[in-house]
Amino acid sequence: MPTVMYWFRKDLRLTGNPAWSAACKAGHVFPVFISEPELISAAGKERLIQLYENLESLHQELAQLGGALHLLQGPAEKVIPRLISELDVAKIFVNSDVSPFSTKRDTTLEQKINIPIQKHWGNLMHPPGSVLTQKGTLSKAFTPFYKKWNQMPLAEMPAFTSPEFIRVEKLFWEKPNITSSHGLNSGSAGAKTRLDDFLSRSERYEELRNFPGKSGTSMLSSDLHFGTIGPLEIINRVKSDSHSQQMFIRQLAWRDWYAHLLFATPEIIFKSANPIYEKIQWENNLLDFDLWKNGKTGYPIVDAGMRELRATGFMHNRVRMITASFLIKDLLVDWRLGEKYFRRHLIDGDIAQNVGNWQWVAGTGFDAAPYFRVFNPVLQSKKFDPAGEYIRAWVPEIGSLQNDQIHSPWTMTKNDLLIHGITLGTTYPLPLVDHAEARDRSLKAYKKVREI
Repeated sequence: MPTVMYWFRKDLRLTGNPAWSAACKAGHVFPVFISEPELISAAGKERLIQLYENLESLHQELAQLGGALHLLQGPAEKVIPRLISELDVAKIFVNSDVSPFSTKRDTTLEQKINIPIQKHWGNLMHPPGSVLTQKGTLSKAFTPFYKKWNQMPLAEMPAFTSPEFIRVEKLFWEKPNITSSHGLNSGSAGAKTRLDDFLSRSERYEELRNFPGKSGTSMLSSDLHFGTIGPLEIINRVKSDSHSQQMFIRQLAWRDWYAHLLFATPEIIFKSANPIYEKIQWENNLLDFDLWKNGKTGYPIVDAGMRELRATGFMHNRVRMITASFLIKDLLVDWRLGEKYFRRHLIDGDIAQNVGNWQWVAGTGFDAAPYFRVFNPVLQSKKFDPAGEYIRAWVPEIGSLQNDQIHSPWTMTKNDLLIHGITLGTTYPLPLVDHAEARDRSLKAYKKVREI
C-alpha cells in the first residue's frame, strides 16, 4: 500500500472525520500536525494550552491504535515537501478551512509539490458554495440562508476505519510547562463528555442560554474550533423535534453562515461588510481600550466579562455581545481592535465566527444589528444576571452589594458604599463614560457617515 499523509489542522479527532476515514482506506498513514509560527504567535496562552492538551489526547488515541502523532515545527510549505521526499508520500489528506491564511498556505503548497491533496470539509455542516439562493448566490441575510441550510440533507457520518501506520521515527516537541485556568477536559473524550452533559439539560437551552451565571450553553465552542468534535456528530444526537434543541441547531447554522461569508469575502476581516461604515470617525482612545481589556470600566457586567476572558480564555456569549457593544458604541473604539483582541485570547477564537459576531454588534456586517441598537450594560446586567451571580464571581470587590445595587454601584451614596468597604475610584472604578451620553455620541458618528 502507498504511504499517505494525514495532516491534522483544526480537526483533532478520529471519529466523524471524513478526511481521516478516507486516508485510512488509501494507504499506510503518517499522521502529522505542523506548528505554524504565524498561527502560534497569534494565539493567547489559554488557547495554546488547549491546543497542546488536545494534541496530547490525540496522540494517546493514535498510540492505542499502534501509531503516533508526529509534531513538527512549520511553516508547512517548507516541512511538507521535505516529508514527501523522505517518506515517499503518494497523497495528502486534509480538512479545509475558510481562513485566508489557510487558503493562501494551501495554494502555495500545492504549487510546490507534485502529489495530490484530497480536501474535505469535515468541520462544517455544509461546505462553502453549497447553500445558495435560487439565483445561485450566497445569501447576505441569515434567515434565508438558514431556511435553505435546514432543508439540505445531512452527509453520512464517516465510518471509522482502523488505520495501518507507516513505521518511522517518532518526532515530538515538548508541551510547555503551563497550566490551564479553564478546566476543560481535552480531546474527543472531553468533547463527548460536554455533549452528553449538554444533552442532559438541553431542554432548558432556550430558557437559560442568555444567563451567564447559569449552566445554559453547550460549552462546545472550543471543541468545534479545534475539531475535537464535528458539527455532524453533534446534530446527529440532537432531537430535531425539540424546540429548545432546534434553537441550538440554529447556532450551528450561524456558524456555517459566517464561515461561508468569510470564504466568499475574506476582506471582511479588515473592512466593514457594509462599506458605508468604513468612514466612521472612531475615537480609539487607547487608555479607554486598555481599561476595557483589563475589566476596569466601572460597569460591573462589562468588567466581569473581560476579567473572565483574561483569566480563562472564555466568555459567555451574551456577555460577549455586551462587552463588544460597550467598546464600540460606548467608547467609540473601532470594532477591529476588539475583534483582534478577542480572537487572540478566546480559546474558541475562530476568525470567521469572531469577525462575523463583532461586525454584527457593530452594525457593519451582513444582516447585522441596526446601527442604532446599543446594548445598555445596566439593563442587560439586570435582565440576564439579576442576582449578580456572574458579577460576584469576577468582580468580588463589590460582591457584598445587594442584588439591586450590584449592577450600578455609582447610583449609591458614598456612605452606603463605605458600609461595604467600597470607594469608587479607589477600590472599584468610577464609570468610564455616562452610557446615555456615550450612546448619543455613537449614534451621531454613525448617522454622519450614513448621511454622507
